[in-house]
Amino acid sequence: MNRNLIVRIATDPPARLWSGSGDLLLPADDVETEDGARYLGGGELLSGLDELEQLINGRADRIDINVSGVTAATVKLALQDADDIKGAAVDIGVVTFDDLWQIVDVEWQARYRADKLGIDRPEGQRSITLSMGSEDTGRSRTSNAYWTDAEQRRRSPTDRIFDRVSGINSGTSRDFGPNG
Repeated sequence: MNRNLIVRIATDPPARLWSGSGDLLLPADDVETEDGARYLGGGELLSGLDELEQLINGRADRIDINVSGVTAATVKLALQDADDIKGAAVDIGVVTFDDLWQIVDVEWQARYRADKLGIDRPEGQRSITLSMGSEDTGRSRTSNAYWTDAEQRRRSPTDRIFDRVSGINSGTSRDFGPNG
């Protein structure tokens, strides 16, 4: 049995890539609604797919898939589609083949969110990088909140719960209960 990874990016039209060589036609299923969907082979050009195993198993929050050695025309297409990719669903799966390279099973492992598509041209070799993560990545933490009487009065003019906040600072303690 042979296993290869498949990647489907939900753009219009969908971008499809697999970690083997040549084109791969997949049958329709719950993720791939088009019968005979054509996946382009990334083969030796793909890197970063070893990190997918970590992402699927929950040990990585973000990964980059890099396709190197692409043509200038491919880079041009990627630049045109870069805005469409941000936020698109990315389905990651495994296709299993028998010894004669006939599809035995297609199993979709997980769905992620594409964050950005980058283009790099180091030393004359062009590459495209897709950065993606789980739904929790890319979110910023909320800023610190400070509770003051003025802020509370703007929300609720009759609420006096923060009347004494201005008198509390580092090293000050307040006993709760009735003042007496």
